[in-house]
Amino acid sequence: MNWDIPSLEELEDIVWKCTACGNCKVAYKFGPPPSFGEICPAGVEFGFDGNMASKGKIAFARGILDGELEWTEEFVEAIYKCTVCAGCQNQCELDHKPFIPEIIEAMRRKAVKDGAGPMPTQKVIAQSMRSFNNPYQGPRRVRTEWTRPFKKVKKPIKNIMKEPAPILFYVGCTGAYNAPARVIPTATASVFQKMGLDFGILGENEICCGSTAMRLGDADEFIRVAEQNLESFKKLHEEQGVNTIVTSCAGCYRAIKKDYKLSDEYESVLNGIEVIHTTDLLYRYFKEGKLNFTKELPWKVTYHDPCHTGRHLNDFNIDKDGSVQWKGSYLGKEEAQCLYDVPREMLKAIPGIQFTEMERIRDNSYCCGGGGGVMTGFGDWAAKNAGYRIQEGMMTGAEKMVSICPFCHYNLNEGAKRVNSDMRLYDLVELLDMVTEDQG
Repeated sequence: MNWDIPSLEELEDIVWKCTACGNCKVAYKFGPPPSFGEICPAGVEFGFDGNMASKGKIAFARGILDGELEWTEEFVEAIYKCTVCAGCQNQCELDHKPFIPEIIEAMRRKAVKDGAGPMPTQKVIAQSMRSFNNPYQGPRRVRTEWTRPFKKVKKPIKNIMKEPAPILFYVGCTGAYNAPARVIPTATASVFQKMGLDFGILGENEICCGSTAMRLGDADEFIRVAEQNLESFKKLHEEQGVNTIVTSCAGCYRAIKKDYKLSDEYESVLNGIEVIHTTDLLYRYFKEGKLNFTKELPWKVTYHDPCHTGRHLNDFNIDKDGSVQWKGSYLGKEEAQCLYDVPREMLKAIPGIQFTEMERIRDNSYCCGGGGGVMTGFGDWAAKNAGYRIQEGMMTGAEKMVSICPFCHYNLNEGAKRVNSDMRLYDLVELLDMVTEDQG
């Protein structure tokens, strides 16, 4: 396969389209009435321009391209002081807007290529990927530990390598190896079984989607696992009848839906296969009357938009040939792929739920602080940032916070501990499992 993953040098023209206006630093709503709020986790934590939004990061990129900046330990650390949440991208209205996260990750790819990156604390991820095909240093046998309760009650989950099924539940590494996050695949499989869906998992044969490697700039490792996955998906479609790949992981969803499209064989390999997030799939069944809620959940909740199921899935309209404005100009964006409305509609449909919104939501959602390698590289900062988001949730009067990402699930619960809050983050599928009985 050929992959169109641009180098920093190939993005140089776009790098220079930044005017350093600083609009990327803050989340604006032009009203009426006008309002604003912090959007960049690195800016909140470190304050100076070099770590605040894309304005500072683009200055780094220029320095690398000009040869003025060298890969010192301090500089490499500055490159990785970013959750790549795309909050800055959401604010920018210049022609380089569609490419901001790509530029940040291209700097990291150059750092890795030059032997300077990632950070020492993050190199364990690359080593784990090569040794175990996951970033958690977990042996393959551990990947299926979350399935044990199903075996005990004699409802084992189908191994799709041995038995055909139309739906592949792609679990993801965080749900499989991060003990607190295992409640997510458990709840997902539970709801699927209650609905009588014919699904299976890859079990020990599942490997990482490559999202973590891509975010850290290790393009070679990303390509290695991505190609294996694409070949596996094609084979499952042809031999096991798989026509739907569903995942409850925001990072996996983003990787397969967006990063994998950088392969020139993406369309042909996934021809006949739909890739969908669990929330979207269950919403579809709910609207068709095939998922019914039979219990009441008297909770007051608020909702946190993950970056990878939100603004990371924007489709940008670019005037590529200059026929509308000028060549390369940014014309607008489409949010059709972003999961903003669906989880909120599902929450409101649960009997007994009282739903309330935080101030920063949807495309202006404040990142949990765990993405972009930050949980591994700067664990204390990740938890601290999550604490800010938990406090924002508490200000609504909500008792619980809900999201659809295992990274957010883990990190926001760590943040709650840090600020001594009783608020807990639940994945939406956990709530759906609580209010759903056997549909048979």
